[in-house]
Amino acid sequence: MKKILVLTDFTDQCSQVKETAVMLSAKLHANLILFNTFISQPAMLSENGSDPWVLEELMWIEDSKKKLKFLKEDMDLLIAALPAADHHASIDCRKSMGSLGLQVKELLEEEHVEMIVMGARSGSTWDHILVGSDTVSVVNHTNRPVMIVPVGHPLRQLKKLTIATDFDEADLNAIHYLTRLGRLFGFTIEIVYVKLWGKESIDQTQQTSFEKHIAKFNFPGINYQNIGGKDLVNRLNDLCESNGSDVLVLVHDHHSLLHRLFNGTNAKSLLEKQKIPVMIIPAGMDLR
Repeated sequence: MKKILVLTDFTDQCSQVKETAVMLSAKLHANLILFNTFISQPAMLSENGSDPWVLEELMWIEDSKKKLKFLKEDMDLLIAALPAADHHASIDCRKSMGSLGLQVKELLEEEHVEMIVMGARSGSTWDHILVGSDTVSVVNHTNRPVMIVPVGHPLRQLKKLTIATDFDEADLNAIHYLTRLGRLFGFTIEIVYVKLWGKESIDQTQQTSFEKHIAKFNFPGINYQNIGGKDLVNRLNDLCESNGSDVLVLVHDHHSLLHRLFNGTNAKSLLEKQKIPVMIIPAGMDLR
């Protein structure tokens, strides 16, 4: 059965992450894996030859076990309150030690994970997409969509998504995936053509070809927009606010719009207004 992998460090982001994960599981007919990981400090022997980090690790194991139990109990209550017609997910609690990105990669090899849900610990969502080590590590080690939820902004409904594109072939794959989700959730999709500053105007032939491919997906709820200029990050944020989007979607690889759009020293300050969840879709994702 499909699973949603829920990454938690038990900080302030827990509340919005658990609400988001339960809502998604209900519509995706997916069960939940609650996962917490810990990176031990480098081994350092004391004078008597004992390892001072062993006690720390043992304490973390007990603490993680207790906190996962409490978080599961909270999520079980949210699941019990779901409408009878929705899927009522089971929850599997897991913990491990080591790099979060590598642990996630191993889990994806073992489980049928549909999506990963995680929170931005503090600051803006975009700060973590750009420089947050945990987020970057997860995104770089996954072939599944990653939903990043900003503090204080859980995803309680999914009626509209906005995806930014520059006609890359990987974006077509991502849009195809979104149309599949759209049939389950009943949301509409706003496709935004982004023209980077200094680039030539949008190629109408390329745009027409792109839209012909999208038409093959037979999804009725699609609208198109064009944006350009210097302040693209704020323009995207303003567009999502004005069109009522619940999630902003970007495709990730080393040559994607995500990297080119935010390749600048002012990116951090420009991204502080981001308030809605962001879904990062890997360019090479298998549609399954």
